[in-house]
Amino acid sequence: MSDYNEAARRTRRAMLNSDYDPIEMRQLLATMDAVGPGPQMRKIGHATLELRDAAAGALLVYVPGGGFCFPGGDAHRALLDRICAAAGTRGALLQHRLAPEDPFPAAHNDVVDALRTILAETADPVFVMCDSSAGALVLCACAQLKREGHRLPDRLVCLSVLTDLAMTGRSHVGNAEADPLFGPQAVMHKLFHYLQGANPAQATASPFWDAPTALPDSLFIVGSTEVLRDDTLRFAEKAERAGTRVKVAVYEDAPHVFPLVPGLPEADQAIAEIADFLRAG
Repeated sequence: MSDYNEAARRTRRAMLNSDYDPIEMRQLLATMDAVGPGPQMRKIGHATLELRDAAAGALLVYVPGGGFCFPGGDAHRALLDRICAAAGTRGALLQHRLAPEDPFPAAHNDVVDALRTILAETADPVFVMCDSSAGALVLCACAQLKREGHRLPDRLVCLSVLTDLAMTGRSHVGNAEADPLFGPQAVMHKLFHYLQGANPAQATASPFWDAPTALPDSLFIVGSTEVLRDDTLRFAEKAERAGTRVKVAVYEDAPHVFPLVPGLPEADQAIAEIADFLRAG
């Protein structure tokens, strides 16, 4: 883990903290993808559902993070495929509209509409996994679906999730230098493009600031030195107080969304933990 963290600090931190154009960076990153989407593509409103496996049965929907500005890519597809193989589910990647072209609340609306549709169409178990910025989207969407009286996912998996767009968690400061991938300025950069002046503490933007409500059984995984550590842990605590059955795993010195990193023993351990959690549902 320490070797990976040091390499990450040397090679990626400057890029992630810089004030780059997200559209140009998105175009560059797209050229690096080789795996590509699954065998079936489906539009649900403005969102796109990439089905990784066309078989029937329990479905794991993965809403990947990307600072609201970037879509899921090969690393997300590979992680989804590994978890589905271990858990015995089929998988789908859910892609939403992106900032700055489509700012808040476009992504929120996309995730709400897509999950509402997916959950209404099947009686099979539906699990939802999210990471980073997508945590705000999925958790806000679940709270809204509950208020509207719709079906909720059977279980939630939340990896290094952003839940407080007002950035009031102490780890934004306390882990600013310890986080090997990015600091609070990188978070602010993405939020600038996504919110474009909208209130970061409103319920449809930040699940941490929404009214407490019981959600489906949830697994939260985060690294101890992440700037988003407190976003993950504070929301998990709030959800548990509201009646959610919560499991929390904090991995020592693990980087942001570390299950995405192939070859890390901690990633293998987290994938096994996620698979066990889903099989229990």
